[in-house]
Amino acid sequence: MELLAKNATCENDIEQQFIECNENLLFERIKHVSYMLIFTYPCYFIVDFILLAKLNNPIYKFNLSAFHIIGLMISLIFLIVYRRSKDNAKGPIILTYVFLYLFIGAVSSINSQLNNGNIYAYIIVLLAAAVVFPVQPRHQAGLITGTHLFFITGLFLLEKNHFSFLFKMVNSTGAAVISFTIAYAFYTFRKNNFTNEWKLMKNEESFRRLFHMNPNPLVLFNFTTGNILLLNQQAIEYFHLKNKDMTKLDGWFMLTTPEEKQAIVKKLEEHQCLKNYMVKHKQQWSMLNFELVNYLGESCVLIGSTDITDLKATEEELYHHASLDPLTGVLNRRRGMEILSQHLIDGSSEFIVCYIDINNLKVVNDMYGHSAGDDLITTCCETIKLHTKEKDVLFRLGGDEFIILFFERQMDTAQAIWSNIQSELQNMAISGQRPYPISASHGLYQYKPGTNFNPEEILELADQEMYKEKSKHRIKQVALN
Repeated sequence: MELLAKNATCENDIEQQFIECNENLLFERIKHVSYMLIFTYPCYFIVDFILLAKLNNPIYKFNLSAFHIIGLMISLIFLIVYRRSKDNAKGPIILTYVFLYLFIGAVSSINSQLNNGNIYAYIIVLLAAAVVFPVQPRHQAGLITGTHLFFITGLFLLEKNHFSFLFKMVNSTGAAVISFTIAYAFYTFRKNNFTNEWKLMKNEESFRRLFHMNPNPLVLFNFTTGNILLLNQQAIEYFHLKNKDMTKLDGWFMLTTPEEKQAIVKKLEEHQCLKNYMVKHKQQWSMLNFELVNYLGESCVLIGSTDITDLKATEEELYHHASLDPLTGVLNRRRGMEILSQHLIDGSSEFIVCYIDINNLKVVNDMYGHSAGDDLITTCCETIKLHTKEKDVLFRLGGDEFIILFFERQMDTAQAIWSNIQSELQNMAISGQRPYPISASHGLYQYKPGTNFNPEEILELADQEMYKEKSKHRIKQVALN
């Protein structure tokens, strides 16, 4: 019940506002019509006193001149009232003017029966009043009905021919009905248009209020031009736009490349929306939601932003931990195999695989404990890392086995790098820094594009090369023992 009462009150408010708006419009129209009539009355007087001077019908001429003078006086009086009544009730003044306008037209047509017998003036006035002065339908009906009854009465008294009276009555009544229909259509159309505009304005006010109340950064801009239409305070603060000139700022400012914009525009044209699109704006990660909306009759893009900088940092940290070997800090087997697989999929350039196996790890674990074994692994790993570059990829395959992927290097360069690593390990063993021997074996395999191998097969080939060196190391150890 409360909702129905609220809707009824809202409709009454709209009705009252439209009546006031329509009265203001009609008041202005009457002013323009009055000015027009004042400027055309000299033409009427030329007709009355010059062109019709020799007409042998003094009563008709007198009445016609009187109507023209009365019309002039009414127009002048209205212009005086207009200047003094802008803030007063306009409804009674408008109805009075329209009534006099219709009444003079009816009287003029009745007067015409004394000379030419036509009703053109009355029909023209009826139609003109319907188009120019569409007042409320009930008032329009009252004015037209009253004037028409007066016109029919006068016509009956002056028209002696019965059939002529009937024809004129039917034609004039049809004109009156058409006049009301036209006025009703104009009034209803204008009322519906006003109601729609009022609702649109209220919807826009509600949209603006919700837009600025939203706790998330929001940006609304024209889809075609990119001109920003609305920007809430959260967006100004989040994107650091406080001192920016909004007239020069494009709505796609959070995107980095034209290609990225084109891809989003295409998706919006196809699906009207795009959800959970991640971008990095300066040092902040944002989750953007794009929506095509209609705002004030224009196609616009509404972007809602959620800050995911902390979430992204956590994600990267988790990914970092998931990709690293906890003991050595280098990439683990899973991440290393992903990189190797990706390069095999690309298959556009050659690279070298260095398969490394630390010697004597089991002996060290048995004689000195697993902590010493871990120290042997980390020591060897740190030494290897010192001799690799940014483009090289080092990862722990498992246990005492490591892999180096050399990119953009020749075989002799890779062999030289390993020689340096081996020399440093030997120096550490000779210096006695550790109570156990430090050494490693390696095998190199060069991958060339077009070779149909998977990652495991390539590692197997490098492992076979490493095994050859490993065998030599074992033979040497046996000989020493």
